[in-house]
Amino acid sequence: MNIASGIPKFCPLEMIQQEGNPYVQDDTMVIKVMTDFDDMPKTLLPYALSLNPGLPTHVQQAMIKQEAERRSQQQSGEQLQMSPK
Repeated sequence: MNIASGIPKFCPLEMIQQEGNPYVQDDTMVIKVMTDFDDMPKTLLPYALSLNPGLPTHVQQAMIKQEAERRSQQQSGEQLQMSPK
């Protein structure tokens, strides 16, 4: 047995337990997920995907924005250190 975890409001249990539902086939749950990362720099993808999916979307977005700003400031600082004096 696994320790119970996840997102409790992901899908109502009644929907999954209905006879003939499209989500359970031959005792296998089938879920199709579509994601759009076009607006996100590729370097931030690993960070974004490491966030807890149970966090509210606005919290995840704020954390990603904060990480992008931190990286931008870090990169600016490195460029200043490398510029000739």
